[in-house]
Amino acid sequence: MTGSTVLALYGADLTPNDLDVTPHLEPSNLQRLADALHEIEAIPAFLPDWQEDFTIDHCRAWRPVPATAEQLDYLFVTRLGMLDVPPRLCGTYDELMPSARRVDIGDCQVTVCEPDEILRRLEGRTRPKDLDRAAAYQWIRAQPSTHRRPTGVDGLLARLAHRESLS
Repeated sequence: MTGSTVLALYGADLTPNDLDVTPHLEPSNLQRLADALHEIEAIPAFLPDWQEDFTIDHCRAWRPVPATAEQLDYLFVTRLGMLDVPPRLCGTYDELMPSARRVDIGDCQVTVCEPDEILRRLEGRTRPKDLDRAAAYQWIRAQPSTHRRPTGVDGLLARLAHRESLS
């Protein structure tokens, strides 16, 4: 797991818009990811500025085959919520794994990258969401890395439940 969800798990006061997952690029893993995307009825979110030839028809026609990093590199709308699969943008799986930790979320164990891996990639970004989240990013940066623990699961789940109740 990467992205703003990780920062929220580490206690940053922000509500992620999606779940970011950086997959291992091994073909069998990409095939499992493609199968999972099919199972949760994933389709690419229509973002006209993302690629020059990106159309709503492209989104509707998309299928998770072939199961390659390029074919799966999208922000998806799924029946479970938004899922972003950036195979390289946030760092590759191999780059993120050495400092990652296992975290229990409900009945599942997930691998969560270190917040510094995300923060390093956000420096200098001027997207509106990064500007809005600057205080949360600063709060995480101010925490001594030796004392950081992903303890914000309950708070994150409460924020997500609250957001769902508003929609």
